[in-house]
Amino acid sequence: MKSFVPVCAAALLFLAHPVLAGPLSTAQVTAGADWVVHADYDQFNKSELGRLIRAELGQLGLEQKMLDFETVFSFHPLDDIHSVTIYGSGDDQEKAVVLIDGTFETEKLVSLVRMNPQYERIDYGNFTLHSWVDENKKDPNAPGRRMYGCVYKDNLVLVSAGLPWLKQAVDVLAGTAPNAAGSFKQAVLDKKGAFLQLAVNAVGTIAQNNRKAALLRQTEELGAVFGEDEGIVYVNLSLKAVSEDVALNVKKMLDGIIAFMSIAGGEKPVLADIASKLDVTCVDRTITLYFRSEPTAVVSFLKERWKVQK
Repeated sequence: MKSFVPVCAAALLFLAHPVLAGPLSTAQVTAGADWVVHADYDQFNKSELGRLIRAELGQLGLEQKMLDFETVFSFHPLDDIHSVTIYGSGDDQEKAVVLIDGTFETEKLVSLVRMNPQYERIDYGNFTLHSWVDENKKDPNAPGRRMYGCVYKDNLVLVSAGLPWLKQAVDVLAGTAPNAAGSFKQAVLDKKGAFLQLAVNAVGTIAQNNRKAALLRQTEELGAVFGEDEGIVYVNLSLKAVSEDVALNVKKMLDGIIAFMSIAGGEKPVLADIASKLDVTCVDRTITLYFRSEPTAVVSFLKERWKVQK
């Protein structure tokens, strides 16, 4: 998914008023998508984990940076964005779409895009599509990527690196093109308090060219959800294997990893603590990994990892 970060960044230039806030709605996703990611900022901000992380951001001085950002762009990166949905097909950036819901001064932000030297306006039915070139920051001498965006009515923003997929996304929202309702695994996605959801179909096909993803090449479906319910942070990961034998082997591998973490806990107590909060089940061809923890423990772990990374 790292290849879609530039798309997400460009999407922040096109923002509108609430319409997607809440859990993932696959009815907003085109029927041609085989993966979707949804981040519910509102749910995160009202969780205990969100409160604790925001407090840490304040101590690191990052809150002030976000306020400085708000002064320039007229929106707060966390408070004014309600949700973000990204979906696509395979790893082709031109077949990925970003949908953003937030509270912003749309006209001011769109005017910034119009300042792009290679800006173009495209009329599509009753909608106006905007196109600009996103500079290649890694290599200033390399050509930039042309992006496309649309403010859907006055409350929803769509951005894509591919014009056909942007048009299709507009049609899906307008009800003139088929959506992905019922196409993705919902068992792991319909969780109370979720603030990050992921669903992937045809996993093996997507990962077939990745030599380091042997496990994924033997997977049909993948679902994950991260959230907080009644003060407990949880992570649920669900994987549907191509056969029962593969599923059982994956469960044995995960059980072995958890056992190793428990044994290694003598030198690294944090590993033993994580292992004690993990549980793996296997039903038919589906393996589910559960993790539950207090928000304070999760923040402490993140702080430790931050220190190691610095």
